[in-house]
Amino acid sequence: MGRILQAVFILVVLGALGVLGYAYFGDMEADPVQTRTPVTLPGLAPPPPAQPVPGAALVPVAPSVAPSAAPESSTPAEAASGQ
Repeated sequence: MGRILQAVFILVVLGALGVLGYAYFGDMEADPVQTRTPVTLPGLAPPPPAQPVPGAALVPVAPSVAPSAAPESSTPAEAASGQ
């Protein structure tokens, strides 16, 4: 009975050494894979895009007109004469 326990113990130790050796020397490397993940830092994020307002497309908007480049005058008579 003692020899059987010795044989089992030796086989367990050899099995454990075999598993450790395979883990250490075996081909267990992971293949390198490039991973890119966008990161948003607080305070540096651009403002979110404007959300369209429902019904806003139905309302006509008056175009903005730049003021004319006419010279300023103190009286309407001077402005009419061009002086």
